[in-house]
Formats: sequence, structure tokens, C-alpha cells
Amino acid sequence: MKKTLIRALSFFLTLSLFTTALLPGAAAVEYPGIEPVTLEATASLLIDMETDQILHEVNADEMRYPASITKVMTALLTIEAVSRGDLSMDTVVTVDSAALADITDDSSTANIVAGEEMTIQNLLYCLMVVSANEAANILAMAVSGDIPTFVELMNTRAQELGMEGTHFVNPHGLHNDDHYTTAKDIYTMAKEGMTHAAFREIVSTDTYTVPATNKSAERTLYNTNGLLTRFKYYGYVYPGTIGIKTGSTDEAGYCLVSAATRKGTTLCSVVLGCENPEIGPNKFDRKQFTQSAKLLDWGFDNFTTATLLDADTYLEEMPVKFSADSSHVVVHPAETVRTLIPGQFDEAKLDLRLDMDSKNAIAPISVGQSLGTVSVIYDGQEYAQVDMVAVNDVAFSPFMAFVHSVNAVFGNLFVQILLILAAILFLVGFIRRVVIQKAKEQKEARKAKQELKRQQAEARRIQEELEYDQQHHARDLRRQEQNRIRQEELERRRQAQEVRRAEQAKLREEQERRRQEQRRIQEEERRRRQEARQREEEERRRQREARRREEEERRRIQEERRREEEAMRRQQEARRRQEMDRRREEIRRREAEERRWREQTRQAFQDDRRYDNRDRYHQRDRRTTSRDDRRGSDPHQNRRDHRPNPRR
Repeated sequence: MKKTLIRALSFFLTLSLFTTALLPGAAAVEYPGIEPVTLEATASLLIDMETDQILHEVNADEMRYPASITKVMTALLTIEAVSRGDLSMDTVVTVDSAALADITDDSSTANIVAGEEMTIQNLLYCLMVVSANEAANILAMAVSGDIPTFVELMNTRAQELGMEGTHFVNPHGLHNDDHYTTAKDIYTMAKEGMTHAAFREIVSTDTYTVPATNKSAERTLYNTNGLLTRFKYYGYVYPGTIGIKTGSTDEAGYCLVSAATRKGTTLCSVVLGCENPEIGPNKFDRKQFTQSAKLLDWGFDNFTTATLLDADTYLEEMPVKFSADSSHVVVHPAETVRTLIPGQFDEAKLDLRLDMDSKNAIAPISVGQSLGTVSVIYDGQEYAQVDMVAVNDVAFSPFMAFVHSVNAVFGNLFVQILLILAAILFLVGFIRRVVIQKAKEQKEARKAKQELKRQQAEARRIQEELEYDQQHHARDLRRQEQNRIRQEELERRRQAQEVRRAEQAKLREEQERRRQEQRRIQEEERRRRQEARQREEEERRRQREARRREEEERRRIQEERRREEEAMRRQQEARRRQEMDRRREEIRRREAEERRWREQTRQAFQDDRRYDNRDRYHQRDRRTTSRDDRRGSDPHQNRRDHRPNPRR
């Protein structure tokens, strides 16, 4: 009845806690004296990774889109396949074009192309460091052969881990309405991943260099987790960060599951649905990092690690029944309770409530046997319930058990009366049984004599039948031996034929294998020659391109020189034309001056001749000079005065 009531009470408490957890915005845990932290996120969770103790949660069981945090499950399944021996970190994978089919142009990639050869290790770094979506598809096909089968494996593994609120549709996290999870489920798969050394090493790597491949030169990867490194997002590095994964889509918002260690305590935070508001030109406030750092600081600042129960020092004694070795057995807790508590540890707030199964332990008792429980309660909150187990073996003593039973039974008066009556009845029954037994023995003796005679007759009959059977059996053995010899001969012949046929088949297989090997070698040689031709063609193409660029550069230089020479020629021609024009103008001016001088000279000569003729005329007739005299002028003087100056 007591166990039934306890089970019913536990069921109703569990149901009430589950209902409270489903309420939007409800916090599952509140700690006295600790101011709750308020975050700019649609869902958040903070857990101690050592004890799974929840320090903070908001909407941690609500369905959310995980975005690239999905890659945690992809990496986990790949590393588990490596652990099983199905793959190795050095396994080289040739990228199938089908792995690139659903990758959008605006999603995060590592620029892996079809036909490229990469190892599983390098693909894991591309997956978790730069969140390459194509690497998720490539690893899925490497583990399961195709993506749908791998997605089924993801959902199966999620159910095995207890991720009841999770359903995967793809291995990379690009949005799909049926691709969802919860903050608690994200913590579950992240914690499982952190149990693998390879996973821890990859998610805590800030920079990784992928060696050159057959399709790409060397690549340097920078982690997208701003809490871990400042290469991609400056100003968000959080000391002690050891991972784990970022994620973002338009539907999921900006998400981050991170883990950090401080003073021996490792906390895991999950923030989902953050926004990145713009706070300046091309500058954004990365809330997934600031809110995660705020939540981690709140956890480290308000909680301390304390040992509430030490399995080595907390000892109790318990009385023991039915043992001659010891009257008491020492019990201690099966495990040490070490957990996070709000504020500093105060021993006065610690309450250890011991609940043993009974007042006395019953022998035999073995080491480690649970004899009760101890509840660890601190500041009114129960942190654990630990089994109290035996420290040493206690042997069972039948004599002590008999003595205890006798003392318990014979100490009762009613039992004593019953024992007397039982003794009388036993004595009467014993006498009656002796008489009946004697009569029965006599009857059985007579039956034994009759049975002996019958057995002797039966023995003689069996002996005769046996002799007859032996004769027939000898004949059958001879016939069987002859048949066996013939069958062995036939079997040897058949085996010889089968050996010959097997040798012939093996010879044919060997010949076929050699032919296939020759064809493979020829095909490999053709491929190498083709690749060499392609490389030579590529080299020739590069050389032609270089020559073409050189020729174009030379033609450009020549064209520039020609244009410069043409410009200089035009300038010289213009100067020559100007000089010629100046010279022609000078010649025209001189010619005009010469013509004017000649005209003046001619006019002067004409005037001279006219005056000379006039002088001669006056010399012939001086008497006709009255007019000149009246003028009061000398004709010759006037002529000289009016003669034009040819130099003027």
C-alpha cells in the first residue's frame, strides 16, 4: 500500500512538472536569492554538463528550428561510424554531384566541388568549423550510402538519446517545416558529442587548414563561433569556451549551443531565435554571442560547486539479524553528490535525510547491497537521492537463524499447546505408520519374487532375440561396408572431378582477374595520359592566353606610341603651318610693301619726268612763266618739294 501511494504521488508530481514545462515562458527552476536572468532569445537553457543540473530554462521544451546546429548530430553519427570501424578519419571520399543538389547559393559552404577528394577528418572540420552544408551531405552519403537513409539513422539515434521533441529531414539544417527540435534535445545531442575526443577537438578549433586537394588549393577555415575566436566576428570572445556550434536561418533566427569551463565547472548554454540588429554602418549586434556570454556569466557568477555528500566520510551503522560474524553492518552512500548550488556553500542549510528499508538488516549481506537511501536537501531543495550500500559482507548463520526462530516461536503459549498436541498426534501416527509399513514390506517381498521370475524368463527371450539380431546385423554390416567402399570410390571420383572443375574455374577467374587488372591498368594509363594531355592543353592555353595578353599589351603600347607620335606630328604640322602662314604673311606684307614702294617709285619717276618736261618747257619759253611768277614759286623748287620719297 505504501509503495502504491509513493508511485501515485511520483506520477502526479512528474505530470505537474511536465505540464509546467510546457507553459510558454515558464522557468522550470528557481533558486532562492538568485535574480533570474532575462535574455533576448525565444528559447534558452543553461545546464551543468557534469550533473545535468538545470540552472536556467525558458521555453526549453518548445519546438524550434535548429538551423546548422543540426550538424552536431551529423558529426556525432560520423564519429560513431569511425569508432565502430565502418570508416576512418583517413578514409578518402570522392564528392558526388548529388551531395551538392540542395545547397543554395546563399548558404554557408567550404567551396567543395563535385569530383573533389577529401578525407573524413577534413570534411568534419569543414562541417563544424565553417558550417559547410555540402560537407553534411557528403558525410551522410559516406556513412549510409545515401542521404534519406542517413536521415532515418539521425531520427533513430535521436530516439535512442531520448530526444522526443526532435525530427530531422536533412543532415545540414536548411529550413524545412518538418525539421525541428528543442533546446533540451540540442543539449542532449551536444553532450553526447562531447563524450568523443575527436568531436571535442574539432568544435574547439578556431582555425584549421585543409590541405590542397585534386580540385582546390590549400584552404584556411575560421570558426563561426564568436565566443571561441575573433577571426569572423570581432569582440565576442569568451574565456574558457570549448565549443560547440552556431546556426542561423531566416526562420530559426540566430542560434548557438556553447560550452565553457571555469574553475573545474563546465556549463552548456543554448540560445535560440536571437536577432542581429544593425547598430551602425555594416555593424551588427550579434545577440547569439552576447546573450550566450550573459547566460554563462550569470551561471558562473551565481553558482558554486559544492560536495553535498561524500561517499567516503558519511558512514552509518545498522543492526544485523541471523549472523554470527557481526551484530552491525556499516553502510555508506553509493556515490558522492557534487553539484552546483546558488551562492556560497553554507553547511547549516544542508540536510541529509536517512531512510533505511528496515530497522534491522537481514543476513546474508554482500558488499554494495542497497539497504536504504539518503536524500540530499540543501536550502529546502532536494538535489539527489542516493542508495546506502553495505561496506562489507555479512555471512548468514543457520544456527543463529534457528535460534532466533525458536525463540520467537516457543515464547508463545498458544504455540506451546499446539506443539504438545502435535507431539501426541505425531506419536500415534508414527506407531500406525510402523504397522502399515511392515505389512506393506511383506506384500512387496511377494511381488518382488514374482517379478524376479518374470524378469528371468524375459532375459532368456531377449538373449535369443539378441543372438538372432547379431547374425542379421553381421550380414548387414558386410553389405554396408561394401556399399560404403563403392560410395567412397564414387565420392573420390566426384571430388577429383570437382577439384579439376574448381581448378579450371579458379584458372578462368585468375585469367579474368588478370584481364580486368590489365584493363584497369590500361584505363588508369589512359586516364593519366588524358589528364597529362589536359594539363598540357591547359598549360598551352595558359601560355596562349599569356601570349595573347602580351600581344594585346604590346599592341596597346604601340597604339599609345602611335597616338603620341600622331599627336606630336599634328603639333609639328600645326607649327609648320603656322610658320608657313607667318612666312606667307611676311612675304605678302613684303610684296605689298615692295609693290607700294615700286608704285611710289614709279609715281616719283613719273613726277620727275613730268617736272623735267615742265622745266624743258619753261626753258623754251621763259616768257610764258608769268603764271609761275604770279604764284611766287619756283617750278623746280615745287617739283623737288612735291617729289615723293620712295623710302617713306
